[in-house]
Amino acid sequence: MHELTFIEIMKISLVMPVLLVLSVILVMVFLERLIFFARMAKIDAHLFKKVKEAVLAGKVEEAKQLAGGGKGLVAQALEALLTAAMSKNRSDMDNILTLYYQRVQSLLGRRLGLFGTLSFISPLLGLLGTVLGVMAAFRDLALSGSGGPTVVAAGISEALIATAAGIAVAVSSALIFNYFNFRLKHVMNSLNIFGQEIMIMIDMKREI
Repeated sequence: MHELTFIEIMKISLVMPVLLVLSVILVMVFLERLIFFARMAKIDAHLFKKVKEAVLAGKVEEAKQLAGGGKGLVAQALEALLTAAMSKNRSDMDNILTLYYQRVQSLLGRRLGLFGTLSFISPLLGLLGTVLGVMAAFRDLALSGSGGPTVVAAGISEALIATAAGIAVAVSSALIFNYFNFRLKHVMNSLNIFGQEIMIMIDMKREI
């Protein structure tokens, strides 16, 4: 079988252009999420240490300013939490932490479902393309009345490219999905731990 060109590969099955579009969408969303996570999913342990030291020293306003100078959603949540702490109302702090927990989860989790969906449907689309390709190969053989197993084998080998493409998109999607979900869980756990620790320290300072 001669080496297939890109145009010939796209003509193997109607599924191939669909997989191409899905792979382009996959790359675009991956890059968008990668940039967003790089900017907004920062976990600055050094910043949190400085904020914690300020809170322990009773300098809540200074801690708030330090958090406000940080970057990312966690820093924003800590700033809002420390703002609520100045009202001396524990329920306000609990509400703020819950609100920002949901907000961070929503913003970081946006579009991640696409990767999960692609990892599931791409192999099925690839298999569909292969089945359609094999059907077309046997139909052409029946219409021509000649060619033998060699021609059928060539048609089937070309049709299997659809399955390979579907698996490639699925594997890429699954890896990306797991990577971002791991990052998301890390950020959410860090936010919860940081927030709870700050609230405990503020309560301790008030009891003194």
